[in-house]
Amino acid sequence: MPETAPASRLFIGSRVTYDGSITEMHDLPLYLLPCMWFGHCDACWEQDDEFGERKPMERDHFMAVDLTTDRRLHHARRAHLTPIPHEWPDDAVPVNINGYWYSAAYTAAGGSDRARTVHFYTAEDFMGRTWCHFREPAPDVRRLDEQGRRPAI
Repeated sequence: MPETAPASRLFIGSRVTYDGSITEMHDLPLYLLPCMWFGHCDACWEQDDEFGERKPMERDHFMAVDLTTDRRLHHARRAHLTPIPHEWPDDAVPVNINGYWYSAAYTAAGGSDRARTVHFYTAEDFMGRTWCHFREPAPDVRRLDEQGRRPAI
């Protein structure tokens, strides 16, 4: 990915550490997900209202998961999360979906010309995926569409 990405940008699928009020989650390498990944978070909807819309450009809350115990930290604030450095593949494309950034690899058909399944890289060496609906397929989405049409090796 380009080196011009802001240092504070957190990518879904990254590893992070947490330093907030729940001390038993300190000093653990946690896996970063959107706050609503495993269900509905009322606090997310409350925060949306702060922006005056349902889809802010950058969320300031996430879910952090300890993959060894599956213990989840819901609605973790960005200020309490520190990314663990990770080198993303050269073909990764930063894509914002519903206020969360993904280090995307490619897209697959999602049911309509604007719907996609976005496959994204993770620091855990597996591909994640999420479904989304784009208002307009922007250049980054078209690039991901092209990468999805690569022949399988």
